Amino acid sequence: MTDQKTFERVCDVIRETAGLDDVEMKPESTLEEIGLDSLGTVEILVAVEDEFGIQLDTEENPKTVGEFADTVEAALEK
Repeated sequence: MTDQKTFERVCDVIRETAGLDDVEMKPESTLEEIGLDSLGTVEILVAVEDEFGIQLDTEENPKTVGEFADTVEAALEK
C-alpha cells in the first residue's frame, strides 16, 4: 500500500504536467480515464522521476494512478 503523501505528490505531478487541475484522482482511477494517452504517460513518468529523484523501470506499465504511485514507492525503497 502506497503512503498517502506519496500518492498525493504523484497526483500533483500528474495534474501539473498534464494540465488536469480539475480532475479527481483515486488509486483505482485508470490513466486512460483521467485523460492520459501513451505519450502523456511517458511525460508523467519523466516528471515523476524528476520530482522524486528516482529512475523508474521502463518495463513497468501502470494502468491506474495507484499502480503508478506503488511503482514510485517501490523505487524510493531501493
